Amino acid sequence: MSTIYKTIFFLVAVLATCLTRAQEPVIKTDLTYLVNAPKVKTDRPPVVIILHGYGANERDLFDIAKSYDGRFLSFSLRGPHSKDGACWWYDIEWSKDSIKKHNYQQLKESEAKLFSFISKACKAYGADSSKVYIMGFSQGAIIAYDMLLAKPHKIKGIVALSGRLLPETKVIKPIGLKPGANACFIGHGYSDNIIKPVESEKAAAYLKELKVKVTAKSYEIPHSISGDELNDIKVFLKKQLDPEKPEQGKK
Repeated sequence: MSTIYKTIFFLVAVLATCLTRAQEPVIKTDLTYLVNAPKVKTDRPPVVIILHGYGANERDLFDIAKSYDGRFLSFSLRGPHSKDGACWWYDIEWSKDSIKKHNYQQLKESEAKLFSFISKACKAYGADSSKVYIMGFSQGAIIAYDMLLAKPHKIKGIVALSGRLLPETKVIKPIGLKPGANACFIGHGYSDNIIKPVESEKAAAYLKELKVKVTAKSYEIPHSISGDELNDIKVFLKKQLDPEKPEQGKK
C-alpha cells in the first residue's frame, strides 16, 4: 500500500472514531465512567452498574461486562475519592487485618451521586429504569446492599461479591420493598481474609427475611473473583431477563 493510501486510510479511521464518539449520549456527572454498549439491541436495554472495591478504579471490573448477556447496557464507575491512582467510595480505617471504622456519611454521599447517575444514564441512553442492577465487589458490594434497601423501587437487583452489610444498612427501613420483587446474587470466597465469608452468610439470611430472592454461592478463592463465579453471575443475570416459567400444574 502506498504512503498516500495509508494516510487516507488512517484519516478515515480517525474520522469514523470521532463520529462514533460524537454520537454517544452525554451524561452530566462528576463521576468518571466507562460504557459497554449492548451487543443485542433492544428498545429499552436493562442496565448493570459496576462498582469497584477499595483502592481500584473503573477499569478493574469493566471486562466483566463483556462476559454476560449481550442485552445489558453496562457502566463501570470510579469512586469519587482518590490518591496516587487508588480510588474508593468512602473512607475506612484499618486495624491489623480488619476494618476498624468506616465513614457512612461519605458512603451516602457517593450513593446519592450514583442514584443521580443512574437516572441520567437511563434517560440519555433510553434504558429501562425498572431493570437496573448493581454489581459491586468488596466496598462496591457494601454500597450495593445499601442502595437496594434504600430504594428498592429503583434497584431491581444486585450482585454482591465479597461484601457485607453495614450496621447502618440494617437500620434502613426498605420502603416499597415487595416480597419477591427484587433479586440478589451473593458470592464469596472461603479463604477471604479481608471480609470474612460469614458476612455474606449473614447478609443472605437478612435479605431472605425481607423476602428478597437470594442466590448465594461460595468459592475456593481469597478476596477475589473466580471464573466459576463469573459463570454463575452470567446465569443469574440471564435469569433476570428470561425468568424460568413454572411447569404446568406447579405454582
